[in-house]
Amino acid sequence: MPLCDTLMRAAEAELYELHFSQEILDGATRNLVKDGRMKTDAKAAYFQEQIKTNFPDAMVEVPKYLVAAMTNHPGDRHVVAAAIVAKAEVIVTTNLDDFPVESLASYEIEAWHPDDFLVYLDEQHPGTMIKIIWEQSNALKLPRSVPETLDKLEKNNLKRKNRVPKFTCSIRCQFYCDEIVQTAKKALKSQFAKKAPEGGRCFEGERYRLWQKEGILTITAKDNRGEILRLENGVIGGYLSSVDVEAFQIFEQNLEQNLEQAKTQKSQT
Repeated sequence: MPLCDTLMRAAEAELYELHFSQEILDGATRNLVKDGRMKTDAKAAYFQEQIKTNFPDAMVEVPKYLVAAMTNHPGDRHVVAAAIVAKAEVIVTTNLDDFPVESLASYEIEAWHPDDFLVYLDEQHPGTMIKIIWEQSNALKLPRSVPETLDKLEKNNLKRKNRVPKFTCSIRCQFYCDEIVQTAKKALKSQFAKKAPEGGRCFEGERYRLWQKEGILTITAKDNRGEILRLENGVIGGYLSSVDVEAFQIFEQNLEQNLEQAKTQKSQT
């Protein structure tokens, strides 16, 4: 449901045009009831009603002959047919195996995982998706913080394939990047940093390497993920996990303590 909410809020913000058929809605709500996300058919019917009310121009009628002509997985041929009728460019789905490239290419349609689609929307509309996540967090009956909403989207305990880790890491970076960059700059200016072999200064920790030269600052994770944050000419980008954020918040506290201890020792000396 958090992922569904995010996608529909993006459509409501006119970042893309949403289309569906009655069969698509029926399949979605049937799965929600089956998975226990909706306890009754009445709630599923109400859910459908709300979608139709909020997106009155999204419904498409799909002729049976068109469904029969499709060549992708039989259970999802109606989805491709709906996309053709809607003149859609992208089918957003977690079941990518049911939509092979060869079955879509002649119609100039692509199948994208929600993670890739949300990252694309975020790149095309800078700043809008983080605003959507903030509004989504505050619109709940029991409001969540933005980090809590991102954790829900990232972990999605129901099904692993429904997770959107790249998108949540990108939004988390936008939410925390300024704070983390300031911590990195403080560490790189401290006596604990050293000259880097490639020029500039670096700070070598157990889990991260901080590096800065002129207008570039990077943070590289030592767990084979590589560069997770880059500041270059005032532009910040990267992918931060919730573990990264927590680690840098602890690092900030420890750095302050170490700097204070070093200052005290120097004063005593």
